[in-house]
Amino acid sequence: SSVKIAEARYSQDEFTCPVCLDLLKDPVTIQCGHSYCKSCIIDCWDQEDQKRVYSCPQCRHTFSPRPALARNTMLAEVTEKLKKRKRPADCDAEAHIKYKAVKSCLMCLNSYCQNHLEQNESWFRAKRHNLIEATGRLQEMICQKHEKLLEVFCRTDQKCICMLCTIIEHKNHDIVSAVEQTTEKKEKTAVSRAEERLERLEQEINDLRRRDAELEQIIVDLNSHQLTLDLNTVNKHLHLSESNRVITVTYTVQSYPDHPDRFDHYRQVLCRESVCGRCYWELQWSGNYGVRISVSYKSISRKEGVECLFGSNDQSWSLICFPSRYSFWHSNIKTVLPVESISSRIGVFVDHSAGTLSFYSISDTMSLIPTVQTTFTQPLYPGIGLGSGSSQRLT
Repeated sequence: SSVKIAEARYSQDEFTCPVCLDLLKDPVTIQCGHSYCKSCIIDCWDQEDQKRVYSCPQCRHTFSPRPALARNTMLAEVTEKLKKRKRPADCDAEAHIKYKAVKSCLMCLNSYCQNHLEQNESWFRAKRHNLIEATGRLQEMICQKHEKLLEVFCRTDQKCICMLCTIIEHKNHDIVSAVEQTTEKKEKTAVSRAEERLERLEQEINDLRRRDAELEQIIVDLNSHQLTLDLNTVNKHLHLSESNRVITVTYTVQSYPDHPDRFDHYRQVLCRESVCGRCYWELQWSGNYGVRISVSYKSISRKEGVECLFGSNDQSWSLICFPSRYSFWHSNIKTVLPVESISSRIGVFVDHSAGTLSFYSISDTMSLIPTVQTTFTQPLYPGIGLGSGSSQRLT
């Protein structure tokens, strides 16, 4: 049956819930093809009810409205069988209660628990048993034709064989010990992984050198090009000072006139200057409730709900900074960024034609946070969003 085929072909890991990391319980499969325990995906989606956009915890594919969940009967049958399946190696000497085996014998093809080994130590020594670490794959280590241990490897035919095979079917072939073959294979794998890692590191170094050269090339022009905040976009709970280069949250409503470009619901503001070609700027931020350092198309909504928020739509890209963490938002998809330290000074680099957006954490050194590679279809405007008690300065 299809259930038996699936059970035989895949390991228990294939039927593990990515959320709870246990065997699937009451499994459901959502539209993107990933499967979860019903209770796990319900808990995940309950946390997204306020946004009314629901995502797959694995691939981040989003759904709206909230999808209905149907039980995957085939997965349920397979996981039930996996739960009942015998453990990889039980002691074969215990008649009724199965204890965990600690050794397997290549002579008698049985596995033994610690208690049985200790009680029969002299018998094992006299019979010259060949004991190895416990395994549930003893039959796979024996030659089916000669019933001898597969202890050598035929390089000619690329398979493990027994000693009798070497003088009959595999006579005059290139033969090495199984241990030598395993060691050689591990060494080749280790060398291959090291070479791949070295290649990745060299690529990262080249990328950093290229970005460094780009920044050096444009730094002179950038020093003479200052960004200023657009008074027509600033929310009325934001106070501007120092020639419109410092922005602070205030609970006193500011007397800005009504304007179609003004952000009405969120404490946000856009810069007056658009970003064309390649551009770099820095901001200094403070506060415990987070700031959004963003770039946005001018066509972003200003008057409605959450779709006006930087990073919550396909019109803007936003790095959110808290004293303890960074996260990146675009199209309402959040990516938590692993960083060692948080800096109050952030650099932003945009190469509009190349579709590159990079954020840098600046302290004694300049560390890349995330880099986004996309296609920009409109001019970009630097944007700032502030949480309660926060402030930002364009430097």
